[in-house]
Order: sequence, then structure tokens, then C-alpha cells
Amino acid sequence: MNQTNAPLNRLLFALAIICLPFFLRAQSILVKGKVTDATNGAAIESANITLKNARNGTISNANGEFSLEANSGDKLVVSFIGFETQTVSATGSFLTIALIADNKQLGDVVVTALGVRKEIKKIGYAVQEVKGEDLVKARDQNPISGLTGKVAGLSVGPSSELLRKPTVLLRGNEINLYVVDGIPISSDTWNISPDDIESYTILKGPAAAALYGSRAQYGAILISTKKGKIGKKGFTIEINSTNSMDKGFLAFPRVQDEYGPGANALYAFGDGKGGGKNDNDYDVWGPRFEGQLIPQYDGAYSPNTTYTTTYPGGQDQNFTGNIQPTPWVARGKNNMGKFLRTGFQTTNNIALNATGETYSMRFSLSHSYQQSIIPNNQLNITDFNMYGTFNPTNRIKIEANLNYNRQYTPNFPDVDYGPNSLLYNIAIWTGADWDVNAPDIKGIWKDGKTGTESVFAEYQRYHNPWFMVKEWQRAHYKNDIYGYVSANYKIDKNLNATARTQVSTYNLLRTEEMPFSAHPYGREQAQGDYREDHRNLFENNTELQLNYNYTVKNFLNLSGLVGGNIRSFAYNSNFTSTDYLNVPNVYSFSNSLNAVQANSFASDMRVLSAYGSLDASLGKYATVSVTGRVDRSSALPQNSNSYFYPSLSVASVISDYINLPDVISFLKIRGSYATVHGDATSPTVGLAPFTSISAFDISPSGNSLFDYPLDYGNNYTSPYGGPDYSLSSAYSTSKPYNNQTAAAIPATCMIPI
Repeated sequence: MNQTNAPLNRLLFALAIICLPFFLRAQSILVKGKVTDATNGAAIESANITLKNARNGTISNANGEFSLEANSGDKLVVSFIGFETQTVSATGSFLTIALIADNKQLGDVVVTALGVRKEIKKIGYAVQEVKGEDLVKARDQNPISGLTGKVAGLSVGPSSELLRKPTVLLRGNEINLYVVDGIPISSDTWNISPDDIESYTILKGPAAAALYGSRAQYGAILISTKKGKIGKKGFTIEINSTNSMDKGFLAFPRVQDEYGPGANALYAFGDGKGGGKNDNDYDVWGPRFEGQLIPQYDGAYSPNTTYTTTYPGGQDQNFTGNIQPTPWVARGKNNMGKFLRTGFQTTNNIALNATGETYSMRFSLSHSYQQSIIPNNQLNITDFNMYGTFNPTNRIKIEANLNYNRQYTPNFPDVDYGPNSLLYNIAIWTGADWDVNAPDIKGIWKDGKTGTESVFAEYQRYHNPWFMVKEWQRAHYKNDIYGYVSANYKIDKNLNATARTQVSTYNLLRTEEMPFSAHPYGREQAQGDYREDHRNLFENNTELQLNYNYTVKNFLNLSGLVGGNIRSFAYNSNFTSTDYLNVPNVYSFSNSLNAVQANSFASDMRVLSAYGSLDASLGKYATVSVTGRVDRSSALPQNSNSYFYPSLSVASVISDYINLPDVISFLKIRGSYATVHGDATSPTVGLAPFTSISAFDISPSGNSLFDYPLDYGNNYTSPYGGPDYSLSSAYSTSKPYNNQTAAAIPATCMIPI
């Protein structure tokens, strides 16, 4: 019996051995799941899911979902930069994997050029990140000024003039490129709301920013804005309000109030224009305040009576006039402190967030109001930002963003040097012989001469401060818009393509209403003026990128991108001014006493670019990064209009593969090299480029973007980024001989480096 069944048993055993792999294969299952952030439940896109001790793997899609073939009970390793790695078992049930943020890694992920996020330990150049929330606790109205003291090697110098861009120096070189969500924008930095900023990344040096070309030859500041996260369904409202009061300057100019105006202890008011003794364009070293009788600006005038004032030094120093002398006392001590008021600033923001499985939206509205410490001066900044993203499929992601900003003030102060400056008039060149709060000074106008002659202690150089803030008004109105639309398509788990188009534009109007009696440099006839400064800029960047990420044998990772960009730029401006007024207080060009003065300027430019990058990571040992960019610019001569920007960097974290002493927790070496070029462009532009206006007692060069036809004030420069025409042969005209017009060209021109 046993012998009869033996062959059958052997046959069954052989069949079992043959079929065993098929039975084992039948246990393979399709594992599905979703990766989320344990903190807020938001989906995590591009998380890595691999089989432990195997090469098979995948990444999560925009909704955090994934699918992977595995055997029941296999271990899945789930990881993502900035989160702790988790290991879970493969089952037939839907897996929800909540990753926990790794505080040790969170600070090690930064945004780099073109919006690519990288681990900082793999970067071979210098970068530094600052969280936006750190700058809104005790905020500055300008989002860049808040970086002061927070970034190594970066210094931020706010402009003394209102609404001018701050001077940002990185290692001694000025930074002019600001990139918002991967898009370069033309910005004076006032058109970005701090409430909408998630983080700042400072790319230090040309190697870090070579992918942006000549605009970032010294580095760039990248700004990532706040966005909703897909996957966490719901609706949230954020409200932020900041209020502060300001009592004045950090320090006042130290001035003496022991001596009054004049020179060599001599002063007597005659007419404030030189008709007295040292009563015009004076210094403040006149007679000492001792109560002696001296003719002053507000003394009683008697045309039929004369008064003689004597001074030490003999009769030749005496002064005789028709103004009754009054006691010489320091009635205007601390005029500056008494003139200024308490400033107040309030900034309020409300943000609405709506998120779902396939979409996310964010709307933000901010308003900032600042009451200046200078009377009758104020500033308003309103900002509206909206962002939306939609994933119609697991492979397609569509994003859009729009930001509108308006800066507006009907009157802002001029604090530059000269008779047009408040500091110049109150604290520097006038003394304590007049009281800023005296009824006649605050009344502004002389009796019977309202609108034509103001009251003050001097009439040739200096001005009544109340006249300056209430009658001599300067307005600023600027509208900024920037936005983009992009679409990303995932070709496979290693490749994705992005198409994006962006617009950055602004229009600006600045006006000046100069009343009769104002007499700054070049306008000594004191018959008023009206000026308008219009500027318009439009810039479009359209680009296509292909991003790749490949891992070879779990050791060599190759990632990077290739892409192209078309930049189209257009700018125009016009400056128009009266040449004195016919009728006081009628601010219109038709009221010009002499011919209206005008200057117009227009420029355009196109830049075609191609770029690429490659990061090769050799396991935990080193990362080698190479980038390259080629620009072809219409701002350059036709036969020399393109150049190449290469960069190379290497980084190695030695502490990852060598056991070091306990006192050394982290050791990294890095090095970088880059070649950058400047082109024939300028980051800013002035009031009247290439102007030939000479009616205001000054002769501009006629061949510069920063020509300024006025003899007072300061040239307001606005964002530009267009051609400066320094390589063009500009010519100027004049009448050097026999009243005949002649043309001249410069003997040299600049060549970019």
C-alpha cells in the first residue's frame, strides 16, 4: 500500500514545488494610501514611499495619495524633507500616514533660485532664511526694512525720503532683485504686504543666484507668500492688527539757543532779504539773548519813525530802521519739538482661506495708515492679494496669484537738504528768535496778502514751517499690480513640466503744488509752480520648465531643471511743469506764466533666456551642483547681445560619514564658483531721463536716466530694470558759436562686464 502511493506522493511534492512561486505571487497586493501632515492634516505632495530593502517605490500626488504594489506584510518607508521618516506595514486597507514634523530638519529646507526647495546641507553656496512671522510682531511698513539685523552680511538702510526704496547691501554690494514665488518683480518693496509673506530667502552672491542672470549678479531676495494647503477641508479666517505710536526722532540735532541769528554778534531785521543787518541767509551766531532791544520780524513798522540800535564795537556797527526794537529773548527754544506731533500707525489685515481635496484659495486684504509726526502729513497703503490652486487630476496642477497695491498720500514732507526741507528751516539754519506756535507764524499769511506773501523771520532763503506743510504740498499716488498663472503637468514620477506667465506693472503720479512766496533754489521769484510726474511700467515673463529627479541604485540622485524665458519690458514717463504761475493758487498748466516745460521718455526691451541646473548627490557623501544661463538682450549691441552665466558648487557634510568628537555635532565644507555679467540696464530710473530742460537755473546732462531739471529737492528714483542706453551714441545740442546750433557726442562709451 505504501509502495503503491510513493510515486504519487513524489509527484504531488514536485507539483507543489513548481507551483509555490505562483501561490506566493498571489499574495502580492496593491497598497493604497495618503500621506498627510500630522500637525494640520494637510496633504503632503511628493513624499517618498519605498519598499524597505528594495528598489521599488513611488511618490505621493498633489492630494497626498499613492499606490504601490507590494506583498502583504512588507515594510513601507515613508519620508519627506522636514518630517520624521515612518515605517508602516503593507495591508489591503487604505493607509493614512501622518508624518510628524522633524524640528531638526525644518530649518534645513530653503527656497532657492526659481522656487526650487532644497536641503540646506546639500547646498554649496550661502543662503539664509527668515520666517515672515518674525517680522510682523513689531512691524515696519516696509517688509524689507524688517530684515535689519536678521541676516548675516545684509544691511538695510531705510531712505530718509518717504516711499523711496531702502538701500539693501549684501557684502557691500546693492541688491535690486526681488523674486516673489519664483517670479522676478519690479518693486520698490513698498508694494508687498508683510502679512502675506511666509518666508524670505536671501541668496548670497552670484553662485546662489546665477540662474537669474545679470539682475542678480550680487544676489537676490526671494519671498514666498502664504498659500492654503490642499487636503485639509475647511474655511479659516485670520485677523492681524498692529498699532503703534511715535513720539519723534531717535535723536534731535543738537543746536544752541544762547545766540540768535546773524553773524559776529550783529543782527537787525530790515526786510528779511538783506535790508537789515545780517537778516538774510544768515548763520545763527548773532547777538546773545539778553533781553536787549533789537528790531525783529514782528516789530511794529512805522514808515515815518526811525529807530537806532547800537551794538558793541562802535557807531559804525549801529543800525537805523523803521521797525520798533523789541526784547531779544529766546522765545523759540525747542521749535522742532514743539512743531512735531505724536505719530500713529495702524496696520490691519484679514485673510480668508478655503481648502478642499482638490483646491485651495486664499484672499488677503491689508490696510496701513500712518499719521506722520509732521503736521498735515499722512500715508495710506492698501494691499489685496488672492491665490488659488486647483488639481483637476492627479497629474495636473493649476495655480494663479494676483496682488494689487496702492500707495497714496495727499501730502508728504521733503526732508532733503535745502530751503525746501523742514529740518533745514526749523532746526539747522534758523534760531530761537521766533516761536513756531506764535499766532502770526501759525497764521501763515501777512495781513491783506493771503495767498501771496507768507510770514516768517527771513524771506530770502528760509520758510515758515506751517506754510510748508499746509500750503506747499507734494502728493504721491502709485498703483502696483503683479500676478501669474501657471500649470504643472506630471509626466511620470521623475518628470514634470511647468508653463507660467507673469505680469508686473505700475503707474505712478507725483504732484507738487508750490504756492506764491515759496523760494527754493532756482525759484527765487517766488511766484509759485505746479508739476506732475507720470511713470508707467509693464513687464511680462513667460517661461517653460522641465523638472527631473532620478535615483540610480539608491546612491546617485540626479535632479534639476531645464527651461526658457521670454522677458518683455516697456516703460514710459513724462514730467511737466509750469514756469511760474499767473494767478496764485491755481494749479494748472494753463496758468503758467511762461512756456510750459515738459520732458517725455519711453523705452522697451526684450530678453530671450535659456537655463538649466543639475544637482548630483552621491549618497550622504557630497552634492555637486552646476547651473548655466544664456541671455540674449536687445539692450546690447546687435553683434554682442548674448552671454553665458555658469556656476559650480560642491557641498559635503563630513559629520554624516565620519565619526567626529562629541564637541563637533555638525561639520560641512562647501565651495562655489560663478561668472556673472552686467548688461546695459539700470534697476531704477529718475524724474526726467535725457532731459534738456534748463528753465529752472540748472542744466542737466541730457544723456542720463537720472537727469534732474530742478535745483532743489532730490531726484525720486522708481523701479525700472530696463535699458540705460549707455552703449548708444547719444548726442546733445547747444549754440557754442554765433548762435548756431551744434551737436556733440561723447568720446567714450561704457562696455558692460
